[in-house]
Amino acid sequence: MDSKLTENELHMIIESRSTGKTSFGEFLEELSKIGVFKYHIDVATGQATYKGEHAELKTEPQVNFVISNQFNRNQALQVIANIALPFLDFLREMANAGIITYMVSITEKNSVYVGINGEQIVEPLHLS
Repeated sequence: MDSKLTENELHMIIESRSTGKTSFGEFLEELSKIGVFKYHIDVATGQATYKGEHAELKTEPQVNFVISNQFNRNQALQVIANIALPFLDFLREMANAGIITYMVSITEKNSVYVGINGEQIVEPLHLS
């Protein structure tokens, strides 16, 4: 991260999003303000890695979801379209669709979702 970031600030931003106090778009804006340009989420555990120009920060695992052994593109697309879901509900639904991980690039304005067998769904960020 850069000099603007503290671990405490990042956790406050994450908490605000996970409790529904901020929208997904506001969450990304807040991350960008503190120097985060990309993050990666492990769907099974909810562990996130936030990356800035000079550093990265990993969060603790939050859950232990079982990933479906069947990738379901249509189901995944429906979940992606419902990004307003609370974070853990979103992860559970992604696990049910066979998504193992996803990366959000704030600078490139897209998300890449990776399925159980390496399938990929690349989606532009929907910030509204």
